[in-house]
Amino acid sequence: MSRSQRTKKRKLRKWVKYSLFLIVLLITATAAAGGYAYFKVASASKEAQISLARGSQSVKRIQEFNPSKDNFSILMMGIDARPGQDMNKERSDAMVLATFNRKDKSVKLLSIPRDSYVNIPGRGFDKITHAHSLGGRDLSVEAVENLLDIPVDYVIDANFTAFREIVDELGGVPVTIKNDYVVKQITKDTKGKVNLKTGSQTLNGEEALAYVRTRKADTDLMRGQRQMEVLKAVIDKSKSVTSIPAYDDILDTLGKNVSMNLSLNEAIGLLPFVSSITSVDTLQLKGTDYQPSNVYYFKLDEENLAETKQILKQQLGM
Repeated sequence: MSRSQRTKKRKLRKWVKYSLFLIVLLITATAAAGGYAYFKVASASKEAQISLARGSQSVKRIQEFNPSKDNFSILMMGIDARPGQDMNKERSDAMVLATFNRKDKSVKLLSIPRDSYVNIPGRGFDKITHAHSLGGRDLSVEAVENLLDIPVDYVIDANFTAFREIVDELGGVPVTIKNDYVVKQITKDTKGKVNLKTGSQTLNGEEALAYVRTRKADTDLMRGQRQMEVLKAVIDKSKSVTSIPAYDDILDTLGKNVSMNLSLNEAIGLLPFVSSITSVDTLQLKGTDYQPSNVYYFKLDEENLAETKQILKQQLGM
């Protein structure tokens, strides 16, 4: 299997893990009507909140951006950082751009391959994953805007710890494994640390992560169905959380493992629209293997890139 094929297989699964954090925060914030719960939401939001050097508005916005009325975009990045490490100094292991259209109540999700050969502003051509380690989330946002020629309004960084811990704090998520090949591949992927079975069961954080990450067991379609199954389970469990201790732990996890330039008020303000979304589409960047000087890159197809840019501009009403 070529590197480009492996890159394509990663595309659909990436957004599931990293859109999770925004969704959980929004749901929890809305449910937290009590004084103490609201305090916890506010504390987690404050701990997670960061600012971009550019300010609150993208330079790609010609008119003043109104987050309560305008279509908007969110760049979600999975950062390969261990607990205690500065997420703004590590590489981005996954990049997903979500564009939201209020009129259509739709979201389009574009996974950007980490090895994409792009022009990083001020640095020249390199893998887009290196933008984060070279200039943090600011340079990553600038690189994505330069690549796609659209504004990035919000950015969310999350490390791998957050996914596992949130699933664990929710008491696990229910899944139904139908294919024995998936079970065997997960055992192989994790070197025997995760051993599942076919049939309905509840997965803890480590098991759920292995379930959505395995990419050799079956087809892209089936893998995508697994990811959607876990995402739906997480959202359903989040909605059912009613105890203050559960809020405490989930919000503490968000505060410690997620960074975002969304304020609490902005997050709560987005909830009615996010809850009303009726259409979710995924987009795919095409390309080919490119290996000058024995360094691997994923060279994007220019025609496909141009088509993707147009779709995203239409989605944002630009």
